[in-house]
Amino acid sequence: MEERKDNFKENSAIEKVENASLTTETAPPAKRKPGVKKASAMKKKPETGKKTEKQTRKTNEQVREEKAKAKYAAAEEKKKKQAEAKKKREQAKKARIEAKKAKAAARKEKQRSLRELRIAKKEERIKRREFLKNESKEDRQKRLAAEKQAKLKIKAQKAERRAELKKAKAERAAEMKRQKQAARHERKMKKAEMRERRGRENRSRGVGGWLAAVISLGCSVLVLGSVLALSLFTDVLSFGKKDGGTEAAERAFYDLVGYVDNIETNMSKLFVASDSESQQKILGDLMVQSNLADSSLAALPVMDESKHYASKYINQVGDYAKYLNNRLIDQQTLTNEDLDRLVELYNVNTDLKEALTTLSARVNEEYDFDLLKDNNANDIIIAQFNDFEKGAVDYPEMIYDGAFSDGVNNKEVKGLSGEEIDETAAVEKFNKIFAEYGELDPTVMGMTENSEIICYNVTSMTEGGEIYAQISKIGGELVMFNAYRECGEEKLSEEECIAKAGEFLEKLGYKDMKCVWNYASGGTEHLNFAYTENGVVMYPDLVKLNVCMETGVVTGLDADNYYINHTDRLIGKAKHDMGEAFDKVNVKLDVQDERVTVIPLGNGRETLAYEFIGTYNGSVYYVYVDADTLKEVEIYKVVDTEQGRLLM
Repeated sequence: MEERKDNFKENSAIEKVENASLTTETAPPAKRKPGVKKASAMKKKPETGKKTEKQTRKTNEQVREEKAKAKYAAAEEKKKKQAEAKKKREQAKKARIEAKKAKAAARKEKQRSLRELRIAKKEERIKRREFLKNESKEDRQKRLAAEKQAKLKIKAQKAERRAELKKAKAERAAEMKRQKQAARHERKMKKAEMRERRGRENRSRGVGGWLAAVISLGCSVLVLGSVLALSLFTDVLSFGKKDGGTEAAERAFYDLVGYVDNIETNMSKLFVASDSESQQKILGDLMVQSNLADSSLAALPVMDESKHYASKYINQVGDYAKYLNNRLIDQQTLTNEDLDRLVELYNVNTDLKEALTTLSARVNEEYDFDLLKDNNANDIIIAQFNDFEKGAVDYPEMIYDGAFSDGVNNKEVKGLSGEEIDETAAVEKFNKIFAEYGELDPTVMGMTENSEIICYNVTSMTEGGEIYAQISKIGGELVMFNAYRECGEEKLSEEECIAKAGEFLEKLGYKDMKCVWNYASGGTEHLNFAYTENGVVMYPDLVKLNVCMETGVVTGLDADNYYINHTDRLIGKAKHDMGEAFDKVNVKLDVQDERVTVIPLGNGRETLAYEFIGTYNGSVYYVYVDADTLKEVEIYKVVDTEQGRLLM
């Protein structure tokens, strides 16, 4: 037993020793007292990344050397500048000395000239004294009588000239008074005629279709008068008769000057107006003035190439005014960007106003406005418009949501296709179209490239008058033409003129065209035809025509909008029917006609809309309701003025 106990104790002791050694190997190192460092810690490792003393010394030497070089370069630069300054001073001093010498030489030359002049005068006086000294009494009397007679003659000539000027001034004043009285009487007669014709038309024809001439333009105030409906045409009757054409052109010119002046006044008011209501009023006035100005410009018998940018600017003012007015109606405010665009338009208007004011000062009572249709480049009015066209390179680009935005002007021409033709093919096309207008001798007068459609300008004289046409380079289509003809007696009815225009369009290859508006004026029937598809009127695809009511001859055509917009459209099913749209129309409007249309919204956008034509309180209104949203997208009122029918 004792032996086992001894063995147990021995084993326990061995285990304790082993456990102690194991504990010593695995236990964490004991904490060192402060100030006690390991031997390994006492050995410092060499620090990496630090320069040695030799390297540091080398770097300092380099720095000193670079500083010395920079100091030397600065000194050299200073010396160079001082030398240049010294050279300039010397040159300036030399120039001053030369100027002083030149001035002194000029002074000496002047003094010499004065001395010579004094000597010459002195010699002349001496000669005169000698002459008078030796002059006989009889010669002296003759000389004095001749001098007196010469003075009296000069005095009589001056008096005669003053009398002539006074007489001419009185004659001009009397003539101007007579013209004003005649113009006042003419306006009264036209007002009476307009009231009578309006009553006759309302009884016989109704109100359908007037809007087609205007909706393609997308402006809120547009003119539907005889001259104004076809903005690219001159009035065939007025400019066919010399007296009437002269008076109409003169009135249109001076009206244009006044309207452009009014545009500047209204635009300047916008820069100081802060109230939304006053801004809307000014913008409304701008729309009216711009459209009246465009109407007057259209009435001038000046080629479209000469007034392209003037017309573009005037239309853009009204269109942009409408755009801003709509924003104000939607409770928005005018931004700094809006005002910047107005400033750009204002600057263009200033140039146009200055040109027209200068031009009106040069035009006197002897100027013959009837000569404008000769398109003479030396004519003062045509030359001024051509100068304005040349200055159009600085015309500001206006991109906004409107029909006359520059983004729209650069859009694709959808209705033209085929190969490009040359001048020979354009002449052949001209001969084919106008073969029945008389003997032709067409000539190509250059090309029109400042619009969306590039055209050949072809002209020819006939027995009935001149024909001017534009034939597209792509496809060889007739885009526009004017045939100057006198139209006096109204022999054909409205229906017969519509039939003649329809036959002419069929001859040109148009299909599915419907007359959507017509208006008679001065022996000419003005008509607008729109493309229709399954009963839907496509207002963007519009063709405008003039028909002489005496002969039935088509005297004008404008298919610009048609070829720009005509394309195969995918007209889907409307979300709302005509009945639902009718419920959105004010119950006070007496609706007399309705139809499905496609109308432009600006920037190339179109929408399917229901058109409702009705009357309220004796006035005619056009209301357009979107077929998908049932929102009233446009409302127009027909207003009769001296300028024609306005839609406001």
